[in-house]
Amino acid sequence: MGPSKNLVWKAALPEGKSSPVVVGDRIFLTAAEGDDLLTICLDRESGKELWRRSVRAGREDYRNELNARATPTPATDGSRVFVFFQDYGLAAYDFAGKPLWDVPLGPFNSQQGVAASPVYVDGRVVLVCDQDTDAYVIAVDAANGEIVWKKPRQVTNGYSTPTVYRPEAGPAQIIAVGSYEMTAYSPDGYHRVVRARPHLPTQVTARHRGRHGLLQRLDGGQ
Repeated sequence: MGPSKNLVWKAALPEGKSSPVVVGDRIFLTAAEGDDLLTICLDRESGKELWRRSVRAGREDYRNELNARATPTPATDGSRVFVFFQDYGLAAYDFAGKPLWDVPLGPFNSQQGVAASPVYVDGRVVLVCDQDTDAYVIAVDAANGEIVWKKPRQVTNGYSTPTVYRPEAGPAQIIAVGSYEMTAYSPDGYHRVVRARPHLPTQVTARHRGRHGLLQRLDGGQ
């Protein structure tokens, strides 16, 4: 065992903590060099850098020292890649590296920094921006970056990337967890809040659905 065992290739990269996203013959990830916030595309077979694009940070929000300027993982719809940087906002590129749109966001006030990654669902790029005050979730059109909806969230100190759940019937659900609260959003912005009491084992039930097919509560929750 060791760093050279079964090694196919390796590539030197700037600092970043995002996870790589593999789509076909390409790998996408984010990194940072000072105020340059980078989106990088590598060839999956060779590790060769195919392109990198940069947006310039307009500020530096507070974050835990274990966090980084490039922590959130990119999202993709198979032909475009979507990235988020706390010190900038959202940006999108096609697979050739052409900039498509950007949506400046922030500044953010969070104890640890905003680290949730964007997710793609049904033509929307959805981002949960939990923070100490004025938390919200936002959905933008994946094609042009226009804001489709924005909902306030009554939670603080949430750091989780939302999960996309597709039930057998009904619309997709974007499940976002916060401080003792879970919210299910549909791609069009309809949502239900699910509250759970602290220190109580909970389990999501599929029986409790509203007319939009969204989860309404947790077992044991009030």
